[in-house]
Amino acid sequence: MEKPFEDVFYVHSHDTDMNAVMSIQNIVKYYMETAIDHSESVGYTFEWLAKEQRGWVVLNWFIKMYEYPKFTDNIKISTWAKKGNSLQATRYFTMEDENGKVYSEAASRWAFLDLAKRHPTRFTEEMYEVYTCDKEAPFDPGNFALPKEKEEMLISEKNIEIRRSETDTNGHVNNVCYVQWACDNIPDDIYSGYMAEEIRVLYRKECRYGDNVTVKTYITDYDDNKKQTISSVNDVNGKPLCKIALVWHRKN
Repeated sequence: MEKPFEDVFYVHSHDTDMNAVMSIQNIVKYYMETAIDHSESVGYTFEWLAKEQRGWVVLNWFIKMYEYPKFTDNIKISTWAKKGNSLQATRYFTMEDENGKVYSEAASRWAFLDLAKRHPTRFTEEMYEVYTCDKEAPFDPGNFALPKEKEEMLISEKNIEIRRSETDTNGHVNNVCYVQWACDNIPDDIYSGYMAEEIRVLYRKECRYGDNVTVKTYITDYDDNKKQTISSVNDVNGKPLCKIALVWHRKN
């Protein structure tokens, strides 16, 4: 691939939140959609993957937010991958307005799965060629590590029974839903008075329609103008399914 793949989206009212800007979960959603559209455009379509019993699974997100798109904005998302090992790939993104102003940059880590065996499988040199390009990474995500939560910082614990509408084509909970659950449990004073400038997500294990999960929310104060929230999504046995960490700065 000579240059990054590009997608263009219009920000509808249902993409925005109580602050009248694109919601955090929809930032993740449109990055996901761009990755899917890229795969479709190079021939690794949903139909091809289903036939071959293969699939890309996102493991991590590290998203930096500089400004949030608003209702009626047109946004351009660019994405490309970098060569790594043959079992995982790092995919990068930029989100810009029509004039090239950067709203957001992101890095993500993906595994290529044999869906029949539920194990990672190697991807081919041909895949490298169509997914990767030489564009410089927007930033170094390191090892995608997330901060550790402290029990004394726990502020809420909520039980959720997973609804049918929260699942995707393979019957598992859609990746975006974990981020939505985390955001739904952020205290109002933080969600309305602060802006999330950093979003990190670690996916550990899948869950399905009808399962029960627990969302625990932790808060750490950086200083008067910055806070960190950590959301841990666990199954009924307390085993972690997903973890979301957000760094917030106070709005001017």
